[in-house]
Amino acid sequence: MKFIFLLTLFFLIAPDSSSITSETYIGKWQITGGSIIEIYNDGDFFYGKIHKRAKNPLSNFNGLDNNNPVKELQKRPLLGMNILNELKYENGELSGGTIYNADSGKTYTVKVWINNEDINLCYIRAYKSFLFKTFKARRVKLKDTANIKK
Repeated sequence: MKFIFLLTLFFLIAPDSSSITSETYIGKWQITGGSIIEIYNDGDFFYGKIHKRAKNPLSNFNGLDNNNPVKELQKRPLLGMNILNELKYENGELSGGTIYNADSGKTYTVKVWINNEDINLCYIRAYKSFLFKTFKARRVKLKDTANIKK
Protein backbone atom coordinates (compact mmCIF):
# COMPACT_ATOMS: atom_id res chain seq x y z
CA MET A 1 0.00 0.00 0.00
CA LYS A 2 2.88 2.35 0.85
CA PHE A 3 4.42 1.69 -2.54
CA ILE A 4 1.24 2.65 -4.43
CA PHE A 5 0.94 5.84 -2.37
CA LEU A 6 4.56 6.82 -3.10
CA LEU A 7 4.20 6.01 -6.78
CA THR A 8 1.03 8.11 -7.02
CA LEU A 9 2.73 10.96 -5.16
CA PHE A 10 5.71 10.80 -7.54
CA PHE A 11 3.50 11.19 -10.61
CA LEU A 12 1.60 14.06 -9.03
CA ILE A 13 4.71 16.11 -8.25
CA ALA A 14 7.01 14.99 -11.07
CA PRO A 15 7.57 17.73 -13.65
CA ASP A 16 5.74 17.32 -16.93
CA SER A 17 8.37 17.36 -19.68
CA SER A 18 5.88 16.22 -22.31
CA SER A 19 5.21 19.83 -23.30
CA ILE A 20 8.88 20.29 -24.21
CA THR A 21 9.65 19.01 -27.68
CA SER A 22 12.63 19.57 -29.93
CA GLU A 23 10.74 22.44 -31.59
CA THR A 24 10.43 24.21 -28.22
CA TYR A 25 14.15 25.04 -28.42
CA ILE A 26 13.97 26.75 -31.80
CA GLY A 27 14.00 30.54 -31.58
CA LYS A 28 15.91 33.47 -30.17
CA TRP A 29 17.17 33.42 -26.58
CA GLN A 30 18.62 36.35 -24.64
CA ILE A 31 21.40 35.30 -22.31
CA THR A 32 21.84 37.10 -19.01
CA GLY A 33 24.20 39.89 -19.97
CA GLY A 34 22.36 40.86 -23.14
CA SER A 35 23.61 38.69 -26.00
CA ILE A 36 20.98 36.91 -28.10
CA ILE A 37 21.55 33.53 -29.69
CA GLU A 38 19.27 31.94 -32.24
CA ILE A 39 18.82 28.20 -31.87
CA TYR A 40 17.86 26.33 -35.03
CA ASN A 41 18.04 22.80 -36.29
CA ASP A 42 19.60 21.41 -39.41
CA GLY A 43 18.83 17.75 -40.00
CA ASP A 44 19.42 15.77 -36.82
CA PHE A 45 21.44 18.49 -35.10
CA PHE A 46 20.77 21.79 -33.37
CA TYR A 47 22.97 24.86 -33.63
CA GLY A 48 23.00 28.31 -32.09
CA LYS A 49 24.35 31.43 -33.74
CA ILE A 50 25.00 34.89 -32.38
CA HIS A 51 22.06 37.10 -33.34
CA LYS A 52 22.98 40.14 -31.22
CA ARG A 53 25.93 40.99 -28.99
CA ALA A 54 25.66 42.45 -25.52
CA LYS A 55 25.80 46.25 -25.28
CA ASN A 56 28.94 45.97 -23.15
CA PRO A 57 30.89 42.93 -24.38
CA LEU A 58 33.72 41.54 -22.27
CA SER A 59 36.10 41.38 -25.23
CA ASN A 60 36.23 41.43 -29.03
CA PHE A 61 35.13 45.07 -29.06
CA ASN A 62 35.58 45.29 -32.84
CA GLY A 63 32.99 42.53 -33.37
CA LEU A 64 35.52 40.01 -34.67
CA ASP A 65 36.60 36.63 -33.31
CA ASN A 66 39.92 38.06 -32.05
CA ASN A 67 40.62 35.39 -29.43
CA ASN A 68 40.22 32.39 -31.72
CA PRO A 69 43.30 30.15 -31.48
CA VAL A 70 43.16 29.64 -35.26
CA LYS A 71 44.76 32.80 -36.68
CA GLU A 72 42.80 32.63 -39.96
CA LEU A 73 39.49 32.78 -38.03
CA GLN A 74 40.36 35.86 -35.98
CA LYS A 75 38.97 38.18 -38.66
CA ARG A 76 35.53 36.54 -38.92
CA PRO A 77 32.57 38.53 -37.61
CA LEU A 78 30.87 37.32 -34.46
CA LEU A 79 27.35 38.16 -35.66
CA GLY A 80 25.90 35.14 -37.41
CA MET A 81 28.67 32.84 -36.14
CA ASN A 82 27.64 29.47 -34.71
CA ILE A 83 28.60 29.07 -31.06
CA LEU A 84 26.40 26.03 -30.31
CA ASN A 85 27.34 23.09 -32.51
CA GLU A 86 25.98 19.61 -33.19
CA LEU A 87 23.58 19.23 -30.28
CA LYS A 88 21.13 16.34 -30.35
CA TYR A 89 17.67 16.31 -28.82
CA GLU A 90 17.33 13.48 -26.29
CA ASN A 91 15.16 13.06 -23.20
CA GLY A 92 13.80 16.62 -23.40
CA GLU A 93 17.18 18.37 -23.66
CA LEU A 94 19.90 19.26 -26.15
CA SER A 95 23.29 17.69 -25.48
CA GLY A 96 26.29 15.97 -27.02
CA GLY A 97 27.58 19.09 -28.71
CA THR A 98 29.86 22.00 -28.00
CA ILE A 99 29.71 25.70 -27.19
CA TYR A 100 32.36 28.15 -28.36
CA ASN A 101 33.24 31.04 -26.04
CA ALA A 102 34.39 33.89 -28.26
CA ASP A 103 35.64 35.82 -25.20
CA SER A 104 38.26 33.16 -24.48
CA GLY A 105 38.52 31.37 -27.83
CA LYS A 106 37.81 28.05 -26.09
CA THR A 107 35.28 25.32 -26.84
CA TYR A 108 33.42 23.34 -24.17
CA THR A 109 30.98 20.45 -23.98
CA VAL A 110 27.45 21.80 -23.52
CA LYS A 111 23.96 20.84 -22.41
CA VAL A 112 20.83 22.97 -22.91
CA TRP A 113 17.51 22.40 -21.22
CA ILE A 114 14.23 24.25 -20.80
CA ASN A 115 12.56 24.86 -17.46
CA ASN A 116 9.53 22.55 -17.21
CA GLU A 117 7.47 25.21 -15.44
CA ASP A 118 8.39 28.08 -17.80
CA ILE A 119 9.11 27.16 -21.43
CA ASN A 120 10.44 30.68 -22.01
CA LEU A 121 13.39 30.02 -19.70
CA CYS A 122 16.29 27.81 -20.67
CA TYR A 123 19.64 26.95 -19.18
CA ILE A 124 22.92 26.57 -21.05
CA ARG A 125 25.58 24.64 -19.15
CA ALA A 126 29.17 24.57 -20.40
CA TYR A 127 31.44 21.82 -19.05
CA LYS A 128 35.19 21.59 -18.66
CA SER A 129 35.94 18.23 -17.12
CA PHE A 130 33.81 18.03 -13.96
CA LEU A 131 33.57 21.84 -13.65
CA PHE A 132 30.69 23.72 -15.24
CA LYS A 133 29.10 27.13 -15.60
CA THR A 134 25.38 27.60 -16.20
CA PHE A 135 23.81 30.56 -17.98
CA LYS A 136 20.13 31.51 -17.99
CA ALA A 137 18.46 32.57 -21.20
CA ARG A 138 14.96 33.98 -21.83
CA ARG A 139 13.03 33.45 -25.03
CA VAL A 140 12.81 36.62 -27.11
CA LYS A 141 9.25 37.21 -28.26
CA LEU A 142 8.64 38.08 -31.94
CA LYS A 143 7.51 41.62 -31.11
CA ASP A 144 10.76 42.12 -29.15
CA THR A 145 12.93 41.23 -32.16
CA ALA A 146 11.49 44.09 -34.24
CA ASN A 147 13.29 46.58 -31.97
CA ILE A 148 16.59 44.71 -31.77
CA LYS A 149 19.45 46.23 -33.72
CA LYS A 150 21.99 43.76 -34.98
